[in-house]
Amino acid sequence: MQKISYKTDQNNPAIRSYKEAVENGKKNQHILPYEGKWAITNLVSGKASHVFNDPKEATKYAQANAAAGTTVFIHGNDGRIKEIKDY
Repeated sequence: MQKISYKTDQNNPAIRSYKEAVENGKKNQHILPYEGKWAITNLVSGKASHVFNDPKEATKYAQANAAAGTTVFIHGNDGRIKEIKDY
């Protein structure tokens, strides 16, 4: 699969939260737009682990499978983080 692009704004609180999660060793999952659908991915690998038709399906799956210590980042259509959920 191709690498999933995302946009960052280093002053954005969501980006700071992501950086803190990574620095503290938390697992992370990202829900991103992907080829007209929505993918769950880990940004380190850049590969989609699961692809869904809409973001609500992807979010539901990510929440159901998030282990303790996982942070789920939900991105908008523009690729920017719009919501963060810690488990």
